[in-house]
Amino acid sequence: MKFNKQARIVFPMVLSASILSTGLAVPLPKAAAADTIATQDQGQWLTGEFHAHTFESDDAQSSLESVLDHGLTTYGLDFIMLADHLRSSKRDDTGTDIPGGPIPLSKGLLEYQVPKIKALQDAGKYAGKTIFSGFEWDIPSHEHGSVGILTDEPGSEAALKAANQFEYLFTNRDASWFNPADVLQWQAADNRAYSTHADSLSAINWLKRNYPETSYMIVNHPSRGVGKYKISDFRDFNNAAPDIAFGFEGMLGNQMEPDRGGYNSAYDPANPTANDNYKNRSYGGVDYMVAKVGGVWDSLLGEGRKFWNFANSDYHFKTIDTNSSGYWPGEYAKNYIWSEGKSTQDILNGMRSGKSFSVFGDLINALDFRLADGSTNAEMGGILQATEGDKLTLTIKFKSPEANNYENPINSGQSGGMKPAVDHIDLIEGDVTGPAEKGTPAYDKDTNDSTRVVATFTSEDWTTDANGYNVITYDLPKASKDQYFRLRGTNLGMNVPGETLDGNPLIDPKTTTADATARFNEINNRNYQDLWFYSNPIFVDTAAYTDEQAVQDTLDKLTLGHTDAVTENITLPSDGEHGAAIAWEETADQANAVAIENGIAKVSRPAAGQPDASVTLKATASRGDSSDSKTFAITIKAMPSTSTPGGGGNTTSPGTPATSVSVTFDAAKGAEGSLKDVIAFKIPAGALSASGTIGAQVLSSEQQPPLGSLKALSPIVEMTSSAGTTFGKPVELTFNYAVNSAAPNGKPAVYYYNEKLKKWIFLGGQANGTTITVNVKHFTKFGVFGYAPQAFPDLTTSWAKPYADRLIGMEVISGYEDGTFRPDQPVTRAEWVKLLVDSLSLPAASSATRFADDSLIPAWAKSQVKAATDAGYVTGFDTKDGSVFNASQRITRAEIAVIAARVLKAGGIAPPGTGKTFNDANAIPAWALDAVSQTTAAGIVSGYPNGSFRPNDTLTRAEAVKVAYALLDALNI
Repeated sequence: MKFNKQARIVFPMVLSASILSTGLAVPLPKAAAADTIATQDQGQWLTGEFHAHTFESDDAQSSLESVLDHGLTTYGLDFIMLADHLRSSKRDDTGTDIPGGPIPLSKGLLEYQVPKIKALQDAGKYAGKTIFSGFEWDIPSHEHGSVGILTDEPGSEAALKAANQFEYLFTNRDASWFNPADVLQWQAADNRAYSTHADSLSAINWLKRNYPETSYMIVNHPSRGVGKYKISDFRDFNNAAPDIAFGFEGMLGNQMEPDRGGYNSAYDPANPTANDNYKNRSYGGVDYMVAKVGGVWDSLLGEGRKFWNFANSDYHFKTIDTNSSGYWPGEYAKNYIWSEGKSTQDILNGMRSGKSFSVFGDLINALDFRLADGSTNAEMGGILQATEGDKLTLTIKFKSPEANNYENPINSGQSGGMKPAVDHIDLIEGDVTGPAEKGTPAYDKDTNDSTRVVATFTSEDWTTDANGYNVITYDLPKASKDQYFRLRGTNLGMNVPGETLDGNPLIDPKTTTADATARFNEINNRNYQDLWFYSNPIFVDTAAYTDEQAVQDTLDKLTLGHTDAVTENITLPSDGEHGAAIAWEETADQANAVAIENGIAKVSRPAAGQPDASVTLKATASRGDSSDSKTFAITIKAMPSTSTPGGGGNTTSPGTPATSVSVTFDAAKGAEGSLKDVIAFKIPAGALSASGTIGAQVLSSEQQPPLGSLKALSPIVEMTSSAGTTFGKPVELTFNYAVNSAAPNGKPAVYYYNEKLKKWIFLGGQANGTTITVNVKHFTKFGVFGYAPQAFPDLTTSWAKPYADRLIGMEVISGYEDGTFRPDQPVTRAEWVKLLVDSLSLPAASSATRFADDSLIPAWAKSQVKAATDAGYVTGFDTKDGSVFNASQRITRAEIAVIAARVLKAGGIAPPGTGKTFNDANAIPAWALDAVSQTTAAGIVSGYPNGSFRPNDTLTRAEAVKVAYALLDALNI
């Protein structure tokens, strides 16, 4: 795929709230108006739009405050980017004529709109909402575009001055309307340009030179006028500034017009394709460039362009007298944008990323669309890096609200009682062949002949999870080329007369009823009966891979786990690497101990007293014309002999009669002991303050605590000591365990039973063949269980790996969906408290916290924050509004020390003396001095090699897992 390699981004996949991983990879609060699926990214879904008009556009009929009230309050949008016409403006934001006559819009924004927005917000309106004053530009020789110039401070005098300069340079406003001193300065730097396509590129290049990261230009209603655009125009725009001209309004505003979207080009309904005007009509309220499978949008995506589709209201007014225009912002059309924050720049960055989808009539209010190649994932706007032959998996999760904004009759405020429901979703696929070169026929080609609907999903293809999300999983063909995938969905069937044909939307006819009231209701009904959503695409970049490489990789990575003591059936992998297939056969099996059936090696163990059986299995990997083989020598263990209690015989599985051993312990010398084929233990001198006996007993099934879903690989053993069960030095335990051949990718781990919590706690251990060794500081019940650890490539060489491994095994933390752990990423207060509480297994608390900003504490951490405050571990910050928690604030090392010290105190742990002295001790806040001393003395936190503590540095994920691990160790958990 011919992408700019520097610009490639693979976004972590989104997860349903029902399967969110716990721990540090956690989401910020989702937008209140968007019932969207939570994700593990640091961000949130926001709803909003970029194209709405007020009285400052001469053809609009609503005040600024009315537009904001409806969009942000009534219909719950999170942001509005206003776009009044960049023309003369004769009225202020309330509709009052401006003294002295019309003025440039940019001046109207400065004198009326922006000050009014600030005054409304200062008065307490639109809390938590984002408002920006952009403008709608008459693109020279084309149609309209929404433009915004944010600068470093959106809405500032500098930003408005930039809009004023843009209006002077790239419109035909009279020069006398502008400040003469400004004009002289602007003329010295740039020429005015407002007539030709080349002039439109001059304007975009001006934005790129002056505001490369802080401006945008989105093309509005691109096909509304005949002959306004060729596909080469969009290519020119995007080539000039791909981060500024990155999309168009494919889902149209002006939906209340009799000609849907205001697309009123004449055509013959009896013969729509008699001329090309059918391309200038709307299709299900959508521009033909987007609605046409394989059309203009697909042609741009086929180049690998990051060029996105958006929706808006294009609001001027809804209905006045006999006229109608568009719905209020947020009433009918919504964009769902993933944003890392709520500033205008954050929202622009989210729009630019392509991680968004657009909806009519609230058909859906949540969409998780992702592609996966093994553990690597990408979602909307992202690029999945695949290798030829890889298996690709598609996952879609979506949800619809209980009701939308349909009114019957229109403007009555009476709900029409409509519950939107998706009839089907189309998966659309196209090839990516790289950028077209200007001056070649490809640059003027406005179709992508490879694009097609590859799958259509109905309710028979999805399941509904416990949280009400509809879930679709679909196996795509193995990766073989560069492609993209996008979605569209509708409430209509595949072939609805006058609406759809083979799933594709048909031309929207004009509503011609003479009576205005009846016509308005017909238009409204037409629109709500014909709902659509469109997603932005996911790209797949496929690297070539030879058959020989695929076969060799398959054999290199192929394993059956431990094969020297097999007791259970073996699942034999059939899928290799990058599309290779694996076939299995027996080549040596004199005892007939294995029979291969349907991909499973069925094991028949020799009888008790018979020798173990030796078997050789041969795996042949093949792809294309290449194949090669690998053999596995396997030992099938004979059935065990039954032992009697106290007889010293072997005990190989839970539930056998109990056996035990007792060893005398000298506190000054230490001791060693073992229970044959079960456990060996080493007690160091000084581990206990008094001498006594150490015991090990295998528990019968009746004596064992419940195992739950854990699969035991060893007997359950209870360790006892007559001189106390907590040690001053670690005690080494080595367990024998049976290899779990049914889970070749699993690993063994030692767990202990916590009597207080009534649960098994992961310890880990170092496995060696059929034994595993672990150090413990207290005695209780132990067992070896199988588990499937999560591996992270960026954690392998990290100093934090030993600490993270235990917490990963405890299922307290996980990584990101791109397969990384990100050990150097900062941690927020909410993330740290969740990690701490989950590590300590504190009981969940369901009620609200006492903090004034309780509503800002994310749902995934609220019960942990409440539990931590109830336990006295966490306090807030005093403000004039009361104590606040500041959930999204990054936590500092000083704060961590204070919290850790409180945990130690609550656990009755007294630090052994005074902690280390640091060369930046004067930087440690007074409120943290004692805590830093206590926690460094206890080994919970430490300083840096240069002798500093750095109290105000933020805690990283690597440091967080080390602190949590150290607290568990200090508390003997």
